[in-house]
Amino acid sequence: MNLITLESKKITPLYIQLYNYFKTEIEDNRLNQGEKLPSIRGLAKSLSISKITVEKAYQQLVSEGYIENYDRSRYTVNKLDRLICKTTSFPIEKKNDTKKIILKSNVRYDFSSGEMDIDGFDFSLWKRYISKAFLHKERLVSYGNIKGEEELRIEIAKYIQKSRGVYTHKSQIIIGAGVQNLLSILCSILKLENNSIAFEEPGFKNGRRIFADNAFKIKPIKMKKDGIDMEELVDSGETLVYVSPSHQFPTGYIMPIGRRNQLLNWAKAKNGTIIEDDYDSEFRYYGRPIPALKGLDTRGNVVYLGSFSKIIPPSIRISYMVLPEKFLEIYQKKSSLYNQAASTIEQLALAQFMADGHLERQIRKLRKLYYEKNRLFFDSIKTILGENVEVNENESGLHTILTVKSNLQARELVERALQHGCRVAPVEDYYWEVAPEKLPQIILYFSKIPGAEMKAAMEQLKVAWFI
Repeated sequence: MNLITLESKKITPLYIQLYNYFKTEIEDNRLNQGEKLPSIRGLAKSLSISKITVEKAYQQLVSEGYIENYDRSRYTVNKLDRLICKTTSFPIEKKNDTKKIILKSNVRYDFSSGEMDIDGFDFSLWKRYISKAFLHKERLVSYGNIKGEEELRIEIAKYIQKSRGVYTHKSQIIIGAGVQNLLSILCSILKLENNSIAFEEPGFKNGRRIFADNAFKIKPIKMKKDGIDMEELVDSGETLVYVSPSHQFPTGYIMPIGRRNQLLNWAKAKNGTIIEDDYDSEFRYYGRPIPALKGLDTRGNVVYLGSFSKIIPPSIRISYMVLPEKFLEIYQKKSSLYNQAASTIEQLALAQFMADGHLERQIRKLRKLYYEKNRLFFDSIKTILGENVEVNENESGLHTILTVKSNLQARELVERALQHGCRVAPVEDYYWEVAPEKLPQIILYFSKIPGAEMKAAMEQLKVAWFI
């Protein structure tokens, strides 16, 4: 046994130092199975420390299985399988990691994020509604309704009927802490009769990952300007498909009524299921928002997913799912396996916020804000990047796709932008299979870029890519 040295001036407590010493001796085979450790009294005396310190160190070793104490007198080294992987307290910093950290800290303009404009939400107003939620003390000490608080489900039913043309009952609405949380629940329902799913290509990459992690085979179906390729979908033989018809991500395409009817007829003929992700649907700057596909569904073949993450701060983490009646019974049988992940306090606050008309006011406020930023964004692209890019200009949403006329690969453009303080995302990240070879394409969001700095941000991209 090596000489034991403890340092009283260290931040690490003495008993942890002692525990670490014996742990290392055992893992490095300097103390073998059956060997006795010094007695508590003897070790405390020799090291001039308290018996309690030694006892705490030994108890930690016992609890982790390094030593044992059958007769309450002496501690002996336990039998271990020698496959212990030693770890250091701090990961070794690599040069590349350091470079990434430095670059990340230098990001001034985040074009890769659809997060809310910092001035787009009245936090003082929200604070008042959170305070009101604390009046429901008896409800805040429980886990809450598995489906979500009833008041919020009632308000959501009203909201999607008025704004999206979706008629549903509160019993069909499931609240979740984000769409990904709801998709995990949905997977457990769907996998009883499905082991594969068709996805738009390119499409929602996090959604695909969740289904893949739940052992679904992913079948990518290419996108056309009028929506998912129906001929390819039919030929695929799939009976389950994930689409975002009102504002497809990342292409921005809107599925016209003809294609929507084709998709619903496909589901009817196949007895299939359509998962509709109503992504970003509130922000249409000309005319009324496009009605949801679910509003046309008369046979219960559409699962509808909605989120408030573009209307209120995404940190609040409230999304919702409308289940067709045919899935409700399965959900009820499995409900004991689920816990409600969304905060009860925030659900109650949002329900009252909506009941008082503030959500509608918030949407109007953001539409006005983003309409102005949308115009400034596309004007800046045209005047600053000019003929160097082709832009997919659309009348809705918070982003666009730039086709960059460059010999550089998309990843190189991302890296160069980052070096100049701009974070952007390549479209190729949203393909399940390899993206078709063509000029590099970049996704640019404008929602998080301050309007007063939009031109300066675009100038940085010009310098990064073309100068």
